[in-house]
Amino acid sequence: MAAGGETRSGSPNRNEGERMKHILTFTVAITLLPLVGCDWMPGKPKPADRWQPADSMLDFTTLYAENCRACHGMDGTISGSISMDQPTYLSFIPEDELREVITNGVPGSNMPAFLQSRGGTLTAQQIDVLVSGILASKPADPGDLPPYAAALGDVAAGREAFGVSCASCHGADGKGLPGKAGSVVAPAYLGMVSNQYLRTITVAGRPELGCPDFRSRTPGRAMTPDEVSNITAWLVSNRVNEFGQPVPINQR
Repeated sequence: MAAGGETRSGSPNRNEGERMKHILTFTVAITLLPLVGCDWMPGKPKPADRWQPADSMLDFTTLYAENCRACHGMDGTISGSISMDQPTYLSFIPEDELREVITNGVPGSNMPAFLQSRGGTLTAQQIDVLVSGILASKPADPGDLPPYAAALGDVAAGREAFGVSCASCHGADGKGLPGKAGSVVAPAYLGMVSNQYLRTITVAGRPELGCPDFRSRTPGRAMTPDEVSNITAWLVSNRVNEFGQPVPINQR
């Protein structure tokens, strides 16, 4: 009886102890689970593959590919607008001006504003990443350059300078030559670009399209700052509105 009593009275105690041990083990496991995470589970995405808010992206290569490359190319890729890794361009445009263009766009052109508060998709920090990444390839010694911004020059002198420095590819009237280069006075082209863009192209060229910069256009010498301003003025003078009427030269 005593032995049997001990078995009957001891068994519930042992069972209760086992139950409490299991409860404690389960509680500890649940408590530690958030610390362990689920990275061990099959099919779990790697940290680099997980979704992140667009605002958190600070990788230059990704930001450039998603926001700039389609229009500006890179690494010799032919694109609709000037390449952002062109050495003369990188030396020509001031850092603050590059940031301004990316931030607020260029009114009247195809360049949109990218800052979120201006209707774009990027934060100021992301724009800083783009500016720093683009200018990382800027030559250490750019040499003498015309000023980035300047008043438009003389239209008549610009026509003459264009004939000397640009006509061999674009024709004396700027309408292009078969097998060489296209028109730089076409209404569709002039209607999409700003005066500053025309000046920038005159200085930096489009080497990826075979168009040299200001140092190589005029045989034996670089173009002077006055010639750059005059050619820009002549190009601008060819701009017309939707009714075919000339646009005031200082507009845009």
